Amino acid sequence: MITRRSLLGYTSSIIGSSLLLGAGSSIATAANAASALTLYGPPVGPSVTLAYMAKQGLLSKAAGGTVDFEIYKSPDVLRANFVSGDWKLAVTPSYVAANLANKGLPVKMLNIMTWGMLYVLSFDEAIKKPEDLVGETVGMFFRNDMPDLVFGRVMEEKGLKVGTDYKLHYVGTPFEALQLLLSGRIKHCVLPEPAATAGMVKGKKLGKKLYRSLDLAKEWASVTGGEGRFPMAGAMVHQDLLDKNPALIEEFQKQAMEGTKWVQGNPMEAAKVAAETMPLPAPVIAKSIPHTHLTMERASDIRNELETFYGLLAEKNPAIIGGKLPDASFYL
Repeated sequence: MITRRSLLGYTSSIIGSSLLLGAGSSIATAANAASALTLYGPPVGPSVTLAYMAKQGLLSKAAGGTVDFEIYKSPDVLRANFVSGDWKLAVTPSYVAANLANKGLPVKMLNIMTWGMLYVLSFDEAIKKPEDLVGETVGMFFRNDMPDLVFGRVMEEKGLKVGTDYKLHYVGTPFEALQLLLSGRIKHCVLPEPAATAGMVKGKKLGKKLYRSLDLAKEWASVTGGEGRFPMAGAMVHQDLLDKNPALIEEFQKQAMEGTKWVQGNPMEAAKVAAETMPLPAPVIAKSIPHTHLTMERASDIRNELETFYGLLAEKNPAIIGGKLPDASFYL
């Protein structure tokens, strides 16, 4: 049973961490030294697929032994372990991979596993489109980082200027934004998945009705003129693993594609597997899966979309991708 106390605890743990969106200081659990390979991911939707793949042993033959899955809670931990060479394959925000590559780390972007999972939550049922936020204050975390840049760009494309047409209330973490929302100090805030789902569950437990008002992935169409999606996160591979076992990388891509389809078709069963490693109750994980926009696209096949995304982020914050677009070899 999900109690108010346990709900507060897991919401604080997940939302209070950086998820896959910004800086943080939490330490991932140690990898099993006896395993042939360990996959790493933050506590978000694409990691459900990795957990399933590890549980089913789908990569054991290609890896030549046991393949484990571990959760990490901070891009700082991700960076440190890829720099040291201890980690070889992990789900990461796509812009973090570009940043590391531009700083000289031998990493490649293998695929994209989610087409965006950022939402505006609101107490106001009437909020249906960006223009409905005129005159309102919206909670935002990680100033000048990816969520802030994505939301701001969407609003700009709708002709809305921050400080004039709407205001942003900046806080340090998604958890702080949600706390402000649930306390009634703000009526709307931007949250990622699974934080958005966890927040809605928490709100219901507290007797407060929250609405998933805007899907920023769908709103992204107004920015690019293309499809309502953006390449938010996917698998990053260290060159050492690519050189040592290229067949394993191809097998990972194949099994991840099949695994993603299975997760989408069996959310509760997938959530039960993921709950063994992710610090969220299975019901919350299951509810979040349809809103995570899971996909499995080869990076080289969508290079243009990745470069468009990187370019738009860099217009306001060039340092977010390391000052330039990655070389062509970055896209596997």
